[in-house]
Amino acid sequence: MKARKLILLIILSALLFSCRDSVSWEGLSEKYLADEEVGTLIFVRCTEGSNAVVEYYLKVTDKSVDSPDSTAKWVLFAQGEAVIGKNGLGKSSEGDGKTPVGEYAVSTAFGRYADPGTLLPWKQITPGTFACDEEGRYYNTIIDTAAVHHPCKGEDMYHTSPEYDFGMALDYNPSCTYPLGSAIFFHCKGSKSWTGGCVAVDKSLMVDILRTAVPGVMVCIYPDNL
Repeated sequence: MKARKLILLIILSALLFSCRDSVSWEGLSEKYLADEEVGTLIFVRCTEGSNAVVEYYLKVTDKSVDSPDSTAKWVLFAQGEAVIGKNGLGKSSEGDGKTPVGEYAVSTAFGRYADPGTLLPWKQITPGTFACDEEGRYYNTIIDTAAVHHPCKGEDMYHTSPEYDFGMALDYNPSCTYPLGSAIFFHCKGSKSWTGGCVAVDKSLMVDILRTAVPGVMVCIYPDNL
């Protein structure tokens, strides 16, 4: 029995290292440079504990007057410090205080304040807007409790400030399977040096991203030392 467990651990470790070796920041850049549906790339480089650095890139195309061919490249538009989950990386369940690892599209931008002029789909946060973390049909969705007649006990987004003054919802757990985790956002920093599992940046950077991002945003969250 012990020998079988040891073999399983060795196999699992090999798979984990193999997966990690297959990802690199350079590889991610090349991957999404070739993807015509991605025009904005955000790297969340998680350094230590709940600390991270965010790099925000826009895809630009250089067109030559003498040639019909064009060349796309990533241009670093902004960067800044960020915080992630209080328990670091590796989200697997609701309430574990961890930020998920991987690559996530943005489903919608949102805010307690008015749309700052984003080209992304926009959801206005109003009294009664909740991020539902309860098992059921609304799990891992942003809802208007009055409209759906659900007395949600989840996160009251309207009264969560400055965190939800502006933000973006990531497509983590798109099947909304309970209890794999919910409400993974990229939002403004609050007073804490960590989040419940989201990625948080200074409000000025958040607004800059919303005002300049083009549709097709991909957020890549990994340890810095890929």
